Amino acid sequence: MIKWIQSHEWFSPILISLSLFTVFGTIDFLIQGPAALFTAGIFAVALVLSVRVPIASVVLIPVASLSEYLLHLRPVASNMLVCAILFILAVFASQFLRRTALVISIVSGIAMSWYVAFTLPTDTDVYGLLLLNDSGRFTGLLIGVAIVGAFNVLFWILGRLSSTQYFHVGTSSDKSVARRNQARLDIQIAEQNERLDIARDINELIIQKVTAVISLAEGGTYAVKADPSAGLRSLERVAQSARDAHTELRRLYDMLNREHTVSSAPPGLEDLEPLMIAYRQIGYNASLRHEGPRFDINEGAALTIFKLVYDALENVQKHTPVGTDVTVDFSWVTEGMQVLIKDNGIEISNRGELQLENSGYTVEDDLQALVEPIAGPGFTAMRERAAIYGGSVEVTKVPGVGFTVSAIFPRLREFAATGPQRQ
Repeated sequence: MIKWIQSHEWFSPILISLSLFTVFGTIDFLIQGPAALFTAGIFAVALVLSVRVPIASVVLIPVASLSEYLLHLRPVASNMLVCAILFILAVFASQFLRRTALVISIVSGIAMSWYVAFTLPTDTDVYGLLLLNDSGRFTGLLIGVAIVGAFNVLFWILGRLSSTQYFHVGTSSDKSVARRNQARLDIQIAEQNERLDIARDINELIIQKVTAVISLAEGGTYAVKADPSAGLRSLERVAQSARDAHTELRRLYDMLNREHTVSSAPPGLEDLEPLMIAYRQIGYNASLRHEGPRFDINEGAALTIFKLVYDALENVQKHTPVGTDVTVDFSWVTEGMQVLIKDNGIEISNRGELQLENSGYTVEDDLQALVEPIAGPGFTAMRERAAIYGGSVEVTKVPGVGFTVSAIFPRLREFAATGPQRQ
């Protein structure tokens, strides 16, 4: 569910909001009339904004509760939308906003419980509960506070657990990928052990052959002194032993080279998902998405793209704090492909410094981002590597947010089919 919400940042909360508004708004309309739809609508808007504009969602929670008081409503069923809001904020919002949302929702719920318990007439029926005297009002307040606290804290904790499971521990799909990767590594280790055993046997034969060459050469030296005609026979035996040693060396080389190519295939696009899992385990909110019809590319092109993404992620890890959002988006078209690696490291750093007056950016920051080129040996290597397959790399700074690396390969299908072009 989290991956679906993350992949559809507007559509998913809108769909959830409409579904919950339809259910709970209908209940409110039937019980308390059209006025209750206004409050339900505010909660629904807060839910829609919870992913993309979390601060607005947090502000709308007390506004909706205030509307209940101003419209003289009993607790509306649409308050259940707050649980969904808290769940989403606990997953996607910053630490400050998600904690603030929890406190505000509980305080608003307690205030509404007090309003119901101590300001409504004594004969008011609150979902079957009659507040007949002061003792009943106090009991009603305690019940309201318990319900508000239990539901709000429960869904907030569920959101944090889901976030931890998805971003740090990994989903069942992530674990499946990790298990497959581990199985492949186990096979490679087994192959390495077998290769070492074979290499050890061949090495013993080579040592024996080389020892024979040395012995024959030493024996031939003494034989020549006694009988010059024996030198030719000694040289022939030395040459034969040397050829045998050379043959064993060739066998060892062929075996090692063949096994190495089998067990150490270069990484490709299918290895990016395990890389995303590794970064999520470190603490980064890393995600990978593909859009458009993918086509097959050769190993060289796949390795080039993998290295571009890998280098970009290494830069993110080197220059941004843990908790940074990192997205790797592939856009495939008929003949080419674009990959965008985006992060919000500057935004996360500013939040961590708690310097709100300096957390924004100025016009000078915008001008600097437009006119000042971003250079460095790492970015130069990216551009040169992409150029081999007709691609280009641009690195831009988004003031107040982070960096974006864009690699465009307009003719990747052609280049990946024919191999890199020599220039």
